[in-house]
Amino acid sequence: MVSFYDPDEHVKKKRVDREAQRKRREKRREWASSLEGEEAVSAAKETALKQLDRQDRSRGELEAKLKERGYQPEAIEEALDRLVEADLVNDERYARMLVRTRHNERGLVGRALVEQLRRKRIPPHIIELALQEVEEVDTEAVARDLVERRLRSMSGLDRDKQFRRLTSLLARKGYSLGLCFSVVNSVLAEDSM
Repeated sequence: MVSFYDPDEHVKKKRVDREAQRKRREKRREWASSLEGEEAVSAAKETALKQLDRQDRSRGELEAKLKERGYQPEAIEEALDRLVEADLVNDERYARMLVRTRHNERGLVGRALVEQLRRKRIPPHIIELALQEVEEVDTEAVARDLVERRLRSMSGLDRDKQFRRLTSLLARKGYSLGLCFSVVNSVLAEDSM
């Protein structure tokens, strides 16, 4: 990286050399693919642990990252098996945590949660188990709360725009269309009184 001074901002900035980054990545891939046996497993495990230091990840995410780094499939499998055995990688625990946080913080339900878990490469049978975390939740009350909060910022819009925007908000968060329409209609009716 090359540092330079930007006189407009009075701060020293760093210029990223993309070509040098690409060459370093390629060199690391060649090194990783050249490893064999226990040395390859140990290096793959170390790379996976560095990924886990940043944030919790699923086995599928770690596998994809290690493949991207150039490790051999056998070394990846062995390294991930060791991490699972040490309970550092647990897809079920990770999926349940994701479902709880995405539901509580963003109000996601149903297909939106399934899509989030698929992106994290969680296996389908674990997705079903994780979704049980939010089955008991009153989705209508959560949807109503989301719509009421968002409606406060839409006071200058006509009812049709409010209706479209609020129903699409709920639909993106995974609510069924029937529930979207009924909740938005009832909240808008209460608001107009």
